[in-house]
Amino acid sequence: MNKVIFLFGLIIIGEISAYASADAQYKEAGDEQKAEIISRITAAAAEMQTMQCDFRQVKDLSFMNDKMLSEGRMYYKQSGKIRWEYLRPYKYVFAIDGRNIYQTAGDNTQTTPIKSSKLLGDISRLMIGLISGNGLADSRDFDVRILVSNDDCKLILTPLRKEMKALFTAVNLFVGKTDVRIRTVEMVEKSGDLTTITLLNIQTNIPLNDDIFTN
Repeated sequence: MNKVIFLFGLIIIGEISAYASADAQYKEAGDEQKAEIISRITAAAAEMQTMQCDFRQVKDLSFMNDKMLSEGRMYYKQSGKIRWEYLRPYKYVFAIDGRNIYQTAGDNTQTTPIKSSKLLGDISRLMIGLISGNGLADSRDFDVRILVSNDDCKLILTPLRKEMKALFTAVNLFVGKTDVRIRTVEMVEKSGDLTTITLLNIQTNIPLNDDIFTN
Protein backbone atom coordinates (compact mmCIF):
# COMPACT_ATOMS: atom_id res chain seq x y z
CA MET A 1 0.00 0.00 0.00
CA ASN A 2 1.21 3.46 -0.84
CA LYS A 3 2.77 4.96 2.32
CA VAL A 4 1.71 8.48 1.44
CA ILE A 5 -1.95 7.43 1.35
CA PHE A 6 -1.57 5.62 4.65
CA LEU A 7 0.00 8.61 6.35
CA PHE A 8 -2.56 10.99 4.91
CA GLY A 9 -5.34 8.82 6.25
CA LEU A 10 -3.83 9.36 9.68
CA ILE A 11 -3.28 13.10 9.28
CA ILE A 12 -6.57 14.39 8.03
CA ILE A 13 -8.53 13.06 10.68
CA GLY A 14 -6.73 22.06 19.45
CA GLU A 15 -5.41 21.63 22.03
CA ILE A 16 -5.82 18.55 24.16
CA SER A 17 -5.89 20.53 27.38
CA ALA A 18 -8.67 22.74 26.01
CA TYR A 19 -10.88 19.77 25.20
CA ALA A 20 -10.12 18.09 28.51
CA SER A 21 -11.26 21.14 30.46
CA ALA A 22 -14.31 21.53 28.23
CA ASP A 23 -15.45 18.00 29.08
CA ALA A 24 -16.67 19.26 32.45
CA GLN A 25 -19.46 21.07 30.58
CA TYR A 26 -20.73 17.83 29.01
CA LYS A 27 -23.10 15.26 30.41
CA GLU A 28 -23.57 11.68 29.22
CA ALA A 29 -26.63 11.23 27.01
CA GLY A 30 -29.18 8.67 28.13
CA ASP A 31 -30.19 5.81 25.84
CA GLU A 32 -33.27 7.60 24.52
CA GLN A 33 -31.42 10.88 23.95
CA LYS A 34 -28.53 9.04 22.30
CA ALA A 35 -30.89 7.27 19.89
CA GLU A 36 -32.55 10.58 19.02
CA ILE A 37 -29.23 12.31 18.31
CA ILE A 38 -28.00 9.43 16.12
CA SER A 39 -31.29 9.48 14.20
CA ARG A 40 -31.00 13.22 13.60
CA ILE A 41 -27.37 12.95 12.44
CA THR A 42 -28.30 10.15 10.03
CA ALA A 43 -31.23 12.15 8.64
CA ALA A 44 -29.09 15.29 8.22
CA ALA A 45 -26.42 13.28 6.37
CA ALA A 46 -29.06 11.89 3.98
CA GLU A 47 -30.34 15.38 3.22
CA MET A 48 -26.88 16.80 2.52
CA GLN A 49 -26.23 16.15 -1.16
CA THR A 50 -23.13 18.35 -1.34
CA MET A 51 -20.99 20.50 0.91
CA GLN A 52 -18.08 22.85 0.50
CA CYS A 53 -16.21 24.74 3.18
CA ASP A 54 -12.87 26.09 4.33
CA PHE A 55 -10.93 24.12 6.91
CA ARG A 56 -8.27 24.77 9.49
CA GLN A 57 -6.13 21.84 10.60
CA VAL A 58 -3.92 21.85 13.68
CA LYS A 59 -1.65 18.91 14.37
CA ASP A 60 -0.03 18.48 17.78
CA LEU A 61 2.98 16.18 17.46
CA SER A 62 3.87 14.19 20.55
CA PHE A 63 7.61 14.73 20.00
CA MET A 64 7.46 18.50 19.28
CA ASN A 65 6.34 21.60 21.16
CA ASP A 66 5.28 23.41 18.00
CA LYS A 67 2.00 22.83 16.20
CA MET A 68 1.59 22.22 12.47
CA LEU A 69 -1.07 24.53 11.03
CA SER A 70 -2.62 23.93 7.60
CA GLU A 71 -5.52 25.61 5.81
CA GLY A 72 -7.46 24.76 2.71
CA ARG A 73 -10.75 24.00 1.01
CA MET A 74 -12.92 20.89 1.23
CA TYR A 75 -15.62 19.59 -1.14
CA TYR A 76 -18.02 16.71 -0.53
CA LYS A 77 -20.66 15.01 -2.66
CA GLN A 78 -22.81 11.98 -1.96
CA SER A 79 -21.80 8.68 -3.62
CA GLY A 80 -18.45 8.68 -1.87
CA LYS A 81 -16.80 11.80 -3.29
CA ILE A 82 -14.54 14.10 -1.33
CA ARG A 83 -11.69 16.54 -2.05
CA TRP A 84 -9.23 17.98 0.46
CA GLU A 85 -7.31 20.84 -1.12
CA TYR A 86 -4.47 22.17 1.02
CA LEU A 87 -3.59 25.77 0.17
CA ARG A 88 -1.30 26.81 3.04
CA PRO A 89 1.53 26.34 3.93
CA TYR A 90 1.84 24.05 0.90
CA LYS A 91 -0.40 23.02 -1.98
CA TYR A 92 -1.57 19.43 -2.05
CA VAL A 93 -4.78 17.71 -3.14
CA PHE A 94 -6.24 14.45 -1.85
CA ALA A 95 -9.44 13.44 -3.66
CA ILE A 96 -11.76 10.42 -3.82
CA ASP A 97 -14.33 9.91 -6.58
CA GLY A 98 -15.87 6.77 -5.10
CA ARG A 99 -13.60 4.41 -7.05
CA ASN A 100 -10.10 5.86 -6.91
CA ILE A 101 -7.91 7.97 -4.64
CA TYR A 102 -6.04 10.83 -6.31
CA GLN A 103 -3.01 12.57 -4.84
CA THR A 104 -1.76 15.70 -6.59
CA ALA A 105 1.43 17.56 -5.75
CA GLY A 106 2.52 20.13 -8.31
CA ASP A 107 1.91 18.75 -11.80
CA ASN A 108 2.07 15.12 -10.66
CA THR A 109 -1.11 13.13 -9.92
CA GLN A 110 -1.02 9.59 -8.57
CA THR A 111 -4.12 7.39 -8.88
CA THR A 112 -4.81 4.38 -6.64
CA PRO A 113 -7.93 2.16 -6.85
CA ILE A 114 -9.73 1.99 -3.51
CA LYS A 115 -10.39 -1.72 -4.07
CA SER A 116 -6.65 -2.40 -4.11
CA SER A 117 -6.63 -2.44 -0.30
CA LYS A 118 -9.25 -3.15 2.35
CA LEU A 119 -7.58 -0.57 4.59
CA LEU A 120 -7.91 2.05 1.87
CA GLY A 121 -11.62 1.29 1.71
CA ASP A 122 -11.89 1.70 5.48
CA ILE A 123 -10.00 5.01 5.38
CA SER A 124 -12.15 6.22 2.50
CA ARG A 125 -15.39 5.46 4.37
CA LEU A 126 -14.02 7.02 7.53
CA MET A 127 -13.09 10.25 5.75
CA ILE A 128 -16.54 10.53 4.16
CA GLY A 129 -18.18 9.84 7.51
CA LEU A 130 -16.09 12.41 9.34
CA ILE A 131 -17.48 15.14 7.10
CA SER A 132 -21.05 14.00 6.47
CA GLY A 133 -21.76 11.99 9.62
CA ASN A 134 -23.02 9.21 7.37
CA GLY A 135 -22.46 5.71 8.74
CA LEU A 136 -20.32 6.66 11.75
CA ALA A 137 -22.72 7.41 14.58
CA ASP A 138 -24.53 4.09 14.09
CA SER A 139 -21.58 2.03 12.85
CA ARG A 140 -20.87 -1.41 14.26
CA ASP A 141 -17.17 -0.65 13.82
CA PHE A 142 -17.17 1.80 16.74
CA ASP A 143 -18.26 2.03 20.32
CA VAL A 144 -20.09 5.37 20.44
CA ARG A 145 -20.51 7.57 23.50
CA ILE A 146 -22.47 10.80 23.23
CA LEU A 147 -22.02 13.75 25.56
CA VAL A 148 -24.21 16.84 25.45
CA SER A 149 -23.75 20.43 26.55
CA ASN A 150 -25.84 23.56 26.20
CA ASP A 151 -24.30 24.32 22.81
CA ASP A 152 -23.30 21.10 21.10
CA CYS A 153 -22.88 17.34 21.25
CA LYS A 154 -19.63 15.41 21.45
CA LEU A 155 -19.49 11.94 19.92
CA ILE A 156 -16.59 9.81 21.13
CA LEU A 157 -15.93 7.00 18.65
CA THR A 158 -13.68 4.19 19.87
CA PRO A 159 -12.70 1.69 17.17
CA LEU A 160 -13.62 -1.96 17.66
CA ARG A 161 -11.88 -3.51 14.64
CA LYS A 162 -8.15 -4.17 14.80
CA GLU A 163 -7.46 -2.36 11.52
CA MET A 164 -8.87 0.89 12.90
CA LYS A 165 -7.38 0.32 16.35
CA ALA A 166 -3.96 0.25 14.67
CA LEU A 167 -4.56 3.78 13.35
CA PHE A 168 -6.07 5.66 16.26
CA THR A 169 -7.42 5.35 19.78
CA ALA A 170 -10.44 7.62 19.35
CA VAL A 171 -12.18 10.01 16.99
CA ASN A 172 -14.22 12.82 18.53
CA LEU A 173 -16.93 14.60 16.56
CA PHE A 174 -18.35 17.92 17.72
CA VAL A 175 -21.75 18.62 16.18
CA GLY A 176 -24.16 21.51 16.46
CA LYS A 177 -27.04 20.82 18.82
CA THR A 178 -29.58 22.50 16.54
CA ASP A 179 -28.57 21.36 13.05
CA VAL A 180 -26.44 18.30 14.07
CA ARG A 181 -23.85 19.23 11.46
CA ILE A 182 -20.25 18.27 12.18
CA ARG A 183 -18.19 21.37 12.97
CA THR A 184 -14.98 19.92 14.41
CA VAL A 185 -13.20 16.58 14.10
CA GLU A 186 -10.56 15.54 16.60
CA MET A 187 -8.42 12.48 15.95
CA VAL A 188 -6.26 10.90 18.66
CA GLU A 189 -3.65 8.76 16.96
CA LYS A 190 -1.90 5.69 18.34
CA SER A 191 1.38 7.61 18.26
CA GLY A 192 0.02 10.16 20.72
CA ASP A 193 -0.33 12.83 18.03
CA LEU A 194 -3.53 14.85 18.01
CA THR A 195 -5.09 16.37 14.89
CA THR A 196 -8.01 18.76 14.99
CA ILE A 197 -9.92 19.94 11.91
CA THR A 198 -12.38 22.81 12.13
CA LEU A 199 -14.83 23.37 9.28
CA LEU A 200 -15.57 27.03 8.42
CA ASN A 201 -17.87 28.91 6.03
CA ILE A 202 -19.94 25.80 5.35
CA GLN A 203 -22.26 25.75 2.33
CA THR A 204 -24.53 22.79 1.61
CA ASN A 205 -26.53 21.46 -1.35
CA ILE A 206 -24.95 23.68 -3.99
CA PRO A 207 -23.99 22.36 -7.46
CA LEU A 208 -20.57 20.66 -7.66
CA ASN A 209 -19.03 19.29 -10.84
CA ASP A 210 -17.82 15.68 -10.55
CA ASP A 211 -14.52 16.65 -12.23
CA ILE A 212 -13.41 18.35 -9.03
CA PHE A 213 -13.01 14.94 -7.37
CA THR A 214 -10.63 13.48 -9.96
CA ASN A 215 -7.69 15.93 -9.95
